[in-house]
Amino acid sequence: MVDPLVSVIIPVYNAVDYLDECLRSVAAQSIGFDRVEVVAVDDGSTDGSGELLDQWAAKFPNVRVIHQPNEGAPGGPRNRGVAAATGEYLFFADPDDYLGPEALERMVAAACRNDSDVVLGRIRGIGRKPATAPFNQNVEGGDVWSTKAVWSLTAHKLFRRSLVLEHQLRFAEGLRLAEEQTFVVPAYFLARSISVVADYDCYYLVRRDGFPHLTRQIPDPEPFYDCIRKVLETVHAHTAPGSGRNTLLRRWLTVELLGKFHYRFARWPRDLQERWVRQAAAALEDYVPPEAVALMPAVDHLRDRLIREGAVDKLVTLAKLEAGKGRGTVELTAGPARGGITALVSLGALLPENRGDMQLELLCRGNDDGLGVPGAAPVEEADHTLTVRVPLHPRMFARPWPVRERVTFALQLRSADKTQELPLLVSKKSGSAAVRTVWFVRGRPVTMWAGAERTGGVRIKVGGLAEIAAELRRKVGRHLRAAKSM
Repeated sequence: MVDPLVSVIIPVYNAVDYLDECLRSVAAQSIGFDRVEVVAVDDGSTDGSGELLDQWAAKFPNVRVIHQPNEGAPGGPRNRGVAAATGEYLFFADPDDYLGPEALERMVAAACRNDSDVVLGRIRGIGRKPATAPFNQNVEGGDVWSTKAVWSLTAHKLFRRSLVLEHQLRFAEGLRLAEEQTFVVPAYFLARSISVVADYDCYYLVRRDGFPHLTRQIPDPEPFYDCIRKVLETVHAHTAPGSGRNTLLRRWLTVELLGKFHYRFARWPRDLQERWVRQAAAALEDYVPPEAVALMPAVDHLRDRLIREGAVDKLVTLAKLEAGKGRGTVELTAGPARGGITALVSLGALLPENRGDMQLELLCRGNDDGLGVPGAAPVEEADHTLTVRVPLHPRMFARPWPVRERVTFALQLRSADKTQELPLLVSKKSGSAAVRTVWFVRGRPVTMWAGAERTGGVRIKVGGLAEIAAELRRKVGRHLRAAKSM
């Protein structure tokens, strides 16, 4: 066997149903299996994965197997694999995924053409959503900015082994999420150049039913944010304050610092919620300036301030609203003559103590999206409850009558030049009922009825003389039936 060109490192734990497919994809590489070394680290598997690896090692001298007691996370096994590898390049694969037939050949060619220490090969998701931003086009010898590499921080890439050894790059051990970042992020900054193979599916990231993917688990926040803080220290050490650094920080804001507080956060135990908020707030204060947050969507401006304030309840409310599962209550009251009907919508607490330029407005829309609240409907906070009064008047609806309209509500958040809407479901306030009002328009009677729906909106009916007469007939009929039954 000639000296291996690429060492493929595979951490293995209880993946016997998929492991053979992964190994066969490595053996079928167009670069030639004789140019490849497989270093598989069995992390105390109990399902026969270790025995399957031994069978491959007995058949192929370029397959090396390391057996170790279970560590429960892939960082340690990957580090053992790095220490044992002898190839000029390292590629990291997981046992439930597989490689495209030309993956290693194309990535090594890109590394040779551009003297690149890191090569990103396009990742194709099967039942999973991989990063896409770095793979819009091929990049020949770029850097961490031109490649958008920070948007792909998994280990499934080609690394020059001399870079790894020189700088003693290591994966975080014992961590079940984001453990790759302490290896991958420094490699991006230390590489002489980074290339991207975007025109070929190099790696297939597969979701397997019943396989315990660590990315779907909730780690303890303390070790998780210890790891993230080390990574952010690396970013700070290799960048100057300003727009370049802020552009990179958006990746961590999106995923680890603000992105952990979406709808799933609302379902966590209270103690876990408080711990996550506390750790994220400290990281935001230490590493993320306000101008970096300004690059984010408007809802994240609000989320950032709530995290920094430790406002757990408000973060839960925001998470539910953002997922379209947030509920408020609506109380409908008939206004004075010519006043229509007023919907008093209560949302619960949401605004942070330090609001800055943030504004909340309530929007309501009809079936044809042609209905809107006349002017602004600002949200007010009193007694820790957000409320807004929405006047509903026949002038808001198209004529001729009768009109049947379903009104839905959305919370609009504005901050700086960012605007974002969050859907809002409203249910009838306890003890309130549907309301009806009658007034005259140009001397002719007009009736308007409003009632909250179980589906989360408000049903509106507007009618003229015929509808009023029909309602009177219904009322008379009900009275007559009640009288006969007595």
